[in-house]
Amino acid sequence: MLTIELYKLKQKNDFEAFYKKISTFITSLNNFTSSKLKIAEHRDLIDKRFYNANGILDEVYLEVFKTFSSEVDEKQLRKILFQKTIQKINEIVKKENQFANHINIDEILKEELDLLNEDYTVDAGGDFILDEELDDISYKQKSFKPTHFILDQPLELQLTKKLNLNDISLFSTEKRKLFGELFHTIPSKSKNIIELYIFGDQSISEISDIMLIDEEKVEKVVTAVTKRLKSLK
Repeated sequence: MLTIELYKLKQKNDFEAFYKKISTFITSLNNFTSSKLKIAEHRDLIDKRFYNANGILDEVYLEVFKTFSSEVDEKQLRKILFQKTIQKINEIVKKENQFANHINIDEILKEELDLLNEDYTVDAGGDFILDEELDDISYKQKSFKPTHFILDQPLELQLTKKLNLNDISLFSTEKRKLFGELFHTIPSKSKNIIELYIFGDQSISEISDIMLIDEEKVEKVVTAVTKRLKSLK
């Protein structure tokens, strides 16, 4: 069993061997980390190409090594690795934007689901506009005009394939902008769920365990986000 082997290496204080084993435990973790960083870069939340997935995961694995115990099983290890990775990236974003005007979008999941079900329209300029004032605090502004950005094609392809959407990469630049805006406006908790589902290749039950959210709510978020992204014809 992997965790037993890891614990033995921890007792020997052999981080190099520990690293080699744990870094192959979740093959999708590197893609998940890299994808979250790219999305943060596109939103201008962090400097472009300043951070990389390997560097972040090096820190995560070292932290896990320092506190690894014989009580950790593979399910717990999976949860710990994803939780620490999300925490690391959130810390980076917070540090990079410590002097910016912050708006809390970490509302309860029910409010996020209500937000995901809001209808929207597109004005003559191609801007994404919600039909009604959003319940989430992050959108209680006098005007809402999200930043235009286009996701990298590899990210688009992963999104469209996993959610069985039309291939957005074949659409016009304007359609890709709208798709990027739709993805951009997904609230934070819901976005973590979707990123774990798509880029982390985690199942509903695994996401439930990582995020400490009921499976039913995780399923509702995936369904709501899929419906929202499919609304772009």
